[in-house]
Amino acid sequence: MTLARWEEYYEGLLGKPKIDTHEHFLPSEEINDEKDPLFAILRDSYLPWILFGARDLKRTEFDKEELLHGISRVPASGFYRYLLRAFRFMYGIEENNITGNNWNVFSEAVTGARAEGLDLIEHWLFDTLGVQKAILDRYWVVGDYQVDRRRFAPVFRIDPYFFGFSSASRDHDGNTPYGPGEKKGEEIVTFADYLELVERRIKKGLAEGVVAFKCAVAYDRSLDFSLPSRQAAERAFYQEEGQEDSEGVIDFQNFLFHHFMRKAAEADLPVQIHTGPGKAFQSAASRLGSIFEMYSSVKISLFHGSFPWVGEPGAMALFYPNLNIDLVWLPVMSPSFGEIALTQWLETTGGARIMMGGDSWNVEGAVGSILENVEVIARVLARLERKGYLSAHTAWQIGQMILWDNPRDFFGERLQV
Repeated sequence: MTLARWEEYYEGLLGKPKIDTHEHFLPSEEINDEKDPLFAILRDSYLPWILFGARDLKRTEFDKEELLHGISRVPASGFYRYLLRAFRFMYGIEENNITGNNWNVFSEAVTGARAEGLDLIEHWLFDTLGVQKAILDRYWVVGDYQVDRRRFAPVFRIDPYFFGFSSASRDHDGNTPYGPGEKKGEEIVTFADYLELVERRIKKGLAEGVVAFKCAVAYDRSLDFSLPSRQAAERAFYQEEGQEDSEGVIDFQNFLFHHFMRKAAEADLPVQIHTGPGKAFQSAASRLGSIFEMYSSVKISLFHGSFPWVGEPGAMALFYPNLNIDLVWLPVMSPSFGEIALTQWLETTGGARIMMGGDSWNVEGAVGSILENVEVIARVLARLERKGYLSAHTAWQIGQMILWDNPRDFFGERLQV
């Protein structure tokens, strides 16, 4: 059977070397030790977000029956289809839906693969899909960068530090910057002490090989970062626990954001910023315009294409050469939005400064996500070739740029590949 042109690009790009710009990857034993690994894979995916609003931490507990009922109501969801795609690619399961009647088909395939003792991430992500390095964001551990450097590179998650004004406050993932022997009000008494704590952590991260700062604070607040004075910033730090006023908290957080941006500039460290879905959807890329102007020497990657404002990153990239755009997660949320976005971005960036990643907690999620990313890239390149906008040679060149050249340029020599 003759392949459609986009399928030729798809098959060709699947085998090309890749840099996966963003993963989470929970410890494999957390799935392997589950009574039903299939349930764990679905639970630790984006599926619960559309079923139960799990991102808001309002409901994260559900059972198999609730899960199946929810699935039956959202059969066209991108948060569901990417997982089915992974099961088909990895385990050859052709079922078009997960139901109570075929649950065991999926469950036995997942359980059987893990029972074989195969390193599934190594086999599927690195050997099969050609990923040479994956950027790992283990947001649930603060200040720990112990990862397998042969395959992974760690990032420094800055979100917890926005909540250091209080020993009781936590970011959306439940994290605090304070660790043993570093309690606010005891070892950390003054705002200067707190900034020294931040400085120690940054030095430790750089010494241990972090390749970027990662900011996902859009889940907690807007991406409007005015530049307050130090006096305004420290006010919340000295207020009584639980009595901090909202204006003071915002000043504190804004000051810390700019502090990290200055440190990124000093260390020539790139920054990844979550844009799009977030707190009250106050996280469009355009809110960061002043940041790109203020920190023009810092390479900044905007995650998720600022969905649903996918045109904004491309438009801004025309004027800010330090702006990079990452497809990551966008093709999982909406493949059609992914194609619209990538088409516009190619026209504005020329193909430079665009990347992609998996953004998942387990190998099935990562595989499904990367397959969706590659299909979006393939369909857009084929369409632009068919229109005569690009030659086949140039289209293939751009595919390689997105998968390999651009992320190498973005992370620089810190990323050892």
